[in-house]
Amino acid sequence: MNDRAVSSTFSYVLSLAIATMLVTGLLVASGSFVEDRQRQVVRSELQVIGQQVSADIARADRLVRASDDPAGATVRIEQQFPARITGTTYRLELVATPSPTIRLRSSSPEVRVTVGVQNRTALSNSSADGGTVVVGYDGSALGVRND
Repeated sequence: MNDRAVSSTFSYVLSLAIATMLVTGLLVASGSFVEDRQRQVVRSELQVIGQQVSADIARADRLVRASDDPAGATVRIEQQFPARITGTTYRLELVATPSPTIRLRSSSPEVRVTVGVQNRTALSNSSADGGTVVVGYDGSALGVRND
């Protein structure tokens, strides 16, 4: 009779151990799935924001070039973006190189996105955080900043 009680207790403990391992495995797997999905959403949102800022730069570029006196022209295009995307802050940076780009980076999870810029007007290296972003021309170069 004593062997039956040990067998029953052992089966119960073994069942609990197996159930605990299965639940732990599911939690670990679903945690990485959620993190991967969050990264995808952040990347997608950053690409959309980058494309909109790039379009604003192209629009400002056309306005400057259409001006009779580009050196005396002032252009300001203001656009409201979310300050946070999926709960994380982000920053955009205009990189003035021969092939200019906008680099966007979120803080947590860290995701980086690069979007190309089409322009003929000079650009200045500049950056802005999420929220109200201004694309401006001050008579010498196009840049981005927060308002």
